Amino acid sequence: MPTACCTFQILEEENIASELDKQIRDLLCDCFPDWKPIFNERRIWHSKAPLFTVIACEDDKVIGHTAVVERTITTTWNFRYNAAGIQGVCVLPEYRHAGIGGKMLEIMLRESAGRGFPFAILYCKEHIVPYYELKGWKLADDSMAMWNQRDLPIAMRSNCPMYYELGSVPLPEGPLDVHSPNW
Repeated sequence: MPTACCTFQILEEENIASELDKQIRDLLCDCFPDWKPIFNERRIWHSKAPLFTVIACEDDKVIGHTAVVERTITTTWNFRYNAAGIQGVCVLPEYRHAGIGGKMLEIMLRESAGRGFPFAILYCKEHIVPYYELKGWKLADDSMAMWNQRDLPIAMRSNCPMYYELGSVPLPEGPLDVHSPNW
């Protein structure tokens, strides 16, 4: 279990040295074994590098991770909103149930709000939904589809889109497309 030595860091992508990158990728491989072929090579999911990463460490060991990528939410009326896309939320099994994941999420949400994002979004497995709901996250009411390109939706292995309102702007109603901001 974690000790009082557990520290949290917000890291800009350009400040992650290769040794730390390898430690994070090893953690991601341990926590997401189905994605091991990807994380053996890189920390990027769905072709989008993180804006920033939050890690938890005990001494020099990375024990927890989450990253934020910039996403755009487009409504059926073509209104667009920036969103903090949360990915790779994980804590090593032997460190779970000690508040580390919650603290990383808290730091990540505060940093995302400070960077001007009105929403944070994530996709998770159904059995994890209650955890996020306890932290204030909400299930999206309508279809929230993630797109890699205009004509190619990403097949999500998990089917529970969730959101967190970071300010006073409510999440738009109706079907929402989540995509990279460059289209």
